[in-house]
Amino acid sequence: MQLSGVLPVMGRRVVVALGVAGLLMVATSVQAQTASPAQAAAQPEPPDPLKFNGATSIMVLLSVKQGQEATFEAAFNEMKSGLAAAAKPEFQAQAKTMTFLKVDAVPPPDQPVLYLLFLDPPVTNLSYNITQVLYYGGAFDVATPEARKKVDDLYAKFTASLANQNIWPIVKK
Repeated sequence: MQLSGVLPVMGRRVVVALGVAGLLMVATSVQAQTASPAQAAAQPEPPDPLKFNGATSIMVLLSVKQGQEATFEAAFNEMKSGLAAAAKPEFQAQAKTMTFLKVDAVPPPDQPVLYLLFLDPPVTNLSYNITQVLYYGGAFDVATPEARKKVDDLYAKFTASLANQNIWPIVKK
C-alpha cells in the first residue's frame, strides 16, 4: 500500500524511526556535554590580576569618567583610610604601598581623566581589586546590615566613577 507515491508505508516507518533515533542520539550527546553544577564548581577560579607577588613594582592606570573625579578621589581616600585603620598589619601595609597620582593634563572632552596607582612594592597575596578589598579581604566589616550598607555606598562611588583600569608591571633598568 502506498500513500504518498514516493515511499511505501513500511519505508516511511523506517524513515520516521531513524529520525527519532537520530534525535535521541543528538539529545544524549548534548546532555553529556553540558557540565553539571558540581563539575562547573570544581573548575579552578581564574587568577586575580590585581594580586601580586611583591617582586616588582606595579602601576595601575585608572580611567575615571569626566565629572566624577571628586567622587572617585573621595572613594579611594576612604578605602585607603579604611585599610590603614584595619586591625591587621597586612592591611595597613597595603595602604602604605599605595601612592595615588593624578595625570596633570586636560583630556579631550570624550576621554576619561587618568589616575595612577603606584604600588611599590605591592603586598604579597593581597588583592588590590576594589571588590576584593571592600567585601572579601577582611579589612572592611560587612557582617551587619548597617556596616554592609556603608561598604555598598563606598562601592557605588567606585562604580559610578571608574571607567577602566589597566595593570602595568614596572621593571627597573
